[in-house]
Amino acid sequence: MPVHSEMDPEPLLSLDGILPDNQVHVWHAHIKAWERVIKPLHNILDGEEQARASRFKFPAPRNQFVISRALLRQTLGCYLGIEGRDVRFSYTANSKPQLDGNADLQFNLSHTEGVTVLAITSKRRVGVDVERIRENTEPLDLADRFFSRREVEWLRSQPASEHIPSFFNCWTAKESYVKAHGQGLSMSLGAFSVLPVAGSNRLQLRVDDDSEECDRWEMWRLDLGADIRAAIAVEGTGTRIRVGTWPSPGE
Repeated sequence: MPVHSEMDPEPLLSLDGILPDNQVHVWHAHIKAWERVIKPLHNILDGEEQARASRFKFPAPRNQFVISRALLRQTLGCYLGIEGRDVRFSYTANSKPQLDGNADLQFNLSHTEGVTVLAITSKRRVGVDVERIRENTEPLDLADRFFSRREVEWLRSQPASEHIPSFFNCWTAKESYVKAHGQGLSMSLGAFSVLPVAGSNRLQLRVDDDSEECDRWEMWRLDLGADIRAAIAVEGTGTRIRVGTWPSPGE
């Protein structure tokens, strides 16, 4: 049986760049609040990121990309003690971004319509995923295609009115674990299960025929809004998850 910390996510009140080894800091922002400063944020990006931004055909996804990447740079810069525009990235074989020349500070970024989320930790892998609930989803059909048997049974056991939000609870949990591993599409979604722990924000990982892998990770559901579902997976045990909101422009 996996060993979990009993602590649920705690508030994170200030972006001071201090990150103890046993903590994961999660920062989230509503994109709309940052659109009025989109031009200076665009200037924080490097040339490759600016080129990617220019290829978006519509303003909403372009703004989401620019704001997410700029906030990523500013936040990592705060923890590194450098300017955001000076942060340098490299990429793994599966195109997962990582800090160039700094193996200790680990991060993962996720965004959905109108919201971006960043998780940062030290010397341990981390994955975060966020999704806005979409009412046109066919949760049971998708679960049959992508979920494990345990997860399908759990989803079908929920009240019909909860099938869609429960699907996104499970989907974000699975995606956070996949992103933490960094294996991308090569990882089978049906080979592991992530299910809620009653009365807690904690999540329980089960990997087929690999109890040691279950013991290697801690996972939580993140409360970021009524129509938002998010989850985080962290390598190691005894972790404190702290969650804060990026200060709005001008604060």
